[in-house]
Amino acid sequence: MNNRHEQFLNLYQIHRHKNQAGYYRSRSAEFERARRQAIISAGVLMFLTAMVSTLATTDLFWPKWVWALLGVFFPALSTALTTYNSLFAFEQQSKLYQDASLALHRAEADAYGLRQAAGGADYPNKIEAYVNQVEEIFRKEQSQWGQLTRERIQENEKQEENEAGPGSKLEDRS
Repeated sequence: MNNRHEQFLNLYQIHRHKNQAGYYRSRSAEFERARRQAIISAGVLMFLTAMVSTLATTDLFWPKWVWALLGVFFPALSTALTTYNSLFAFEQQSKLYQDASLALHRAEADAYGLRQAAGGADYPNKIEAYVNQVEEIFRKEQSQWGQLTRERIQENEKQEENEAGPGSKLEDRS
């Protein structure tokens, strides 16, 4: 076994593989927290809307106009939170990071046998295959960002077309 190969493997696993895996886990958790907070907040606001609409028929605590104002404000704020959640695609981003983290975890499990083969003549080839596997995971994660962006652009274009209504586009009748 070549000590240099072992040093490279240790450095790569610690400073590239595990460092990036930790980043993916933390980002996934962050986006999942943001998504959960947005959903809970929107739900609470909708519950408050239901309570306000019930109290709007009475003059309890405040005049009717205050209840009516709150009855308009809470759903608008809830819709804004839901839109914010959709706009930033918290769920998709969390899933993207989680998928990359799981793929790195599988690669780490595959690499466990790499240390057992340290004495073999094909040890450098196995290290190279491991590094290529990990780097391919990183490339896939990066390419998915472009796909997520394209999906968002297409969704926005469809929404704009739907809002414009039929007949808003010029049709080619040649």
